[in-house]
Amino acid sequence: MLALITSPAALLNNGTPSKATIQSLINICASGSAVGITSNHNKPAWFDDEFKGSNVIFIKTEARQSGAVIRKAAETLKIETHNILVLAIKPEDMQMAKNGHAMLIAAGWSSDRGIKGLGIKVNSGTELETVVKLTEDWTGHWWFKGDQVKYSARALADLSGYGNNITATQQVFAKKLTSTVKNGGAQLMALSLLASRSLLIDKIYNTSDLLWGVYPSSQVTTGDTEVLSDFTHRLRTTVSLVRFAKREEPLFIRHTASQKRSSNRSGDRTDPADQITTIHLNPFYKTRLINRNVIVVDDCTTYGLSFGVAAAFLKAGGASSVTGVALGKFGNTMRYYDINIQSDPFKPVGATQYTAQASSAFSGSTDSRAQQTLIKLMP
Repeated sequence: MLALITSPAALLNNGTPSKATIQSLINICASGSAVGITSNHNKPAWFDDEFKGSNVIFIKTEARQSGAVIRKAAETLKIETHNILVLAIKPEDMQMAKNGHAMLIAAGWSSDRGIKGLGIKVNSGTELETVVKLTEDWTGHWWFKGDQVKYSARALADLSGYGNNITATQQVFAKKLTSTVKNGGAQLMALSLLASRSLLIDKIYNTSDLLWGVYPSSQVTTGDTEVLSDFTHRLRTTVSLVRFAKREEPLFIRHTASQKRSSNRSGDRTDPADQITTIHLNPFYKTRLINRNVIVVDDCTTYGLSFGVAAAFLKAGGASSVTGVALGKFGNTMRYYDINIQSDPFKPVGATQYTAQASSAFSGSTDSRAQQTLIKLMP
């Protein structure tokens, strides 16, 4: 079960109740989600007439920015706070969601600069309906979750449903992901919410000094142009209380084009040499990485090499912890890599400037409930 909470201001158009937005909330409520309108002030005079005959409720609360209204709603409905969506139009709504550890959606019609900067937004009540519908079947659990000595790994969904050929499947998935991110709309918002929800379940808000980054594609870095940079920005502004990483400064720089892992059929895809010798950390973060807890996002992984390489560079650069998040993972082939960078990680690393132990199986847990979710969003 999901719940949706917003404030009266989100329902107004030039001071007048928006019939279309109100009808969307009524529709969401009728479809089985709890819907509440909350404010520090008294119930608006128009509320009863507009929501007559529906189960949408008004909740008067004090200092809703604290998030207490979110926690109270979760307790009453017997659901977790990460199953509550907040439609935000004002800074108070955003604070309510983040302090209450709820999923945050920006109202695209807000004039507030802070709300406009959020990554997950809907531009109409109809789009909000679609996002809720796409999200409602998602349990929020990772398909794969594992923790090892030097880094942790998470994967949102199993890619096996796209086909049995690993190379072809990863190429198909990459194209679908690129299309989804570039086209935007309800599917991208729902995908972003799914990943956000999983991170909230992991209580990511308890992790201090977060820094987010994207593992680079095989092409030479020419700026912060990775498709996943936009997606990662959406996650960061949704589940983090702070913003640190700069959009214009990628965490990793690919100084030399590497072999494309998804199309290199003959090579050893667990050999880190090609990856290590073609990337380095962005010098911009030389003093900004120390003691940071870093989340590295990749589109999909089979053997988990990107996470092992990323962790090696980040630990050499002073990071406290590293978690790799992949939107998709293929089968049970994930490996754990113990790599040590023995030179400056902010400059190119030579073939003799690192050590790597033989990779081993990356043990973790899988949750079959997440298996079909990504395929549903990106058919």
